[in-house]
Amino acid sequence: MPTLNFLPLNIKIEVAENTKILAAARRVKLPIRFGCGAGRCGTCAVRVQSVEMLGSLSPMQSAELEKLGKIGLPTDGSVRLSCQARIIAGHSDIDLDFQDSYDPSQSG
Repeated sequence: MPTLNFLPLNIKIEVAENTKILAAARRVKLPIRFGCGAGRCGTCAVRVQSVEMLGSLSPMQSAELEKLGKIGLPTDGSVRLSCQARIIAGHSDIDLDFQDSYDPSQSG
C-alpha cells in the first residue's frame, strides 16, 4: 500500500492507490491550506521532498503545470497541487511547510 509522510510533523500514513494528497492530509486533520480543491487557485501547492520510486505520484496534467507556472512555482514535479496529485505507488515525503513560502495570488 502506498505511503505518505507529511513533514515537518513526520506523520506517516498508508493510503489507497489513487488517493489525492489533499484528501489524505485532511483525513488525518493536518493543517493544509487549500481553496477550490479543483486545481484552479494554486493554494494547496506542496513540495515533494523525496519520491522513493519513480512514478509514485500521478503525472501532472496541463492545467496543473499551467497553474504552477502562473504563480511562479517549479513545474519539474518537485511541487504539486495537493488537490490534483494522486499517490499511485511507493512512498512520498510531502513538505507542508512549503505552503508558507509562496503566495498563490502572485503571477509569474
